[in-house]
Amino acid sequence: MKRKFSLLSGLVGLSCVLSLSAHAQGATDKTAQPDPAVSAKTAAPAPTVVAAAATTTPALLNPAAPPAGTENGYPDVNPVFALKAGHLVCGSRRIPMDVKVEGTNDGAVLITWNKKHYVLKRKPTSTGAYHFDDVKAGFVLIQIPTKSMLFDKKNMTRLADDCVPSP
Repeated sequence: MKRKFSLLSGLVGLSCVLSLSAHAQGATDKTAQPDPAVSAKTAAPAPTVVAAAATTTPALLNPAAPPAGTENGYPDVNPVFALKAGHLVCGSRRIPMDVKVEGTNDGAVLITWNKKHYVLKRKPTSTGAYHFDDVKAGFVLIQIPTKSMLFDKKNMTRLADDCVPSP
């Protein structure tokens, strides 16, 4: 008796699985013809499936369309601290560096390093730090609340670290 019951329940379960997969395939198949016997009994329209929302890609995941106002694909974050301008001394050797704001809204700075002048343009960041870059000279100036750093991108070196306003 147990054997007949388990066989019967297995067959019922298999038929349920097959009917569900056939029903799901029929629902996704757009060219399938409706069964005339079923359509004669019921005149209700078939439910519509809206799949447009599932096929669109969010803007942040789409590399072809970065959000407006960004350069690196992340939102630009404005610093919450003031730009340190004027005469700065860097590191334990007290190397001098002068920073002067050029233009309006911190759009560019003029730095004096080793008796040479460089104009660095501001780039957007997602971290809230000030980031200035001179592509021709290869210099990058990063300012965080505690210090300023000057990098040489061409030679991959840090020219100045721990730059703070001189007392």
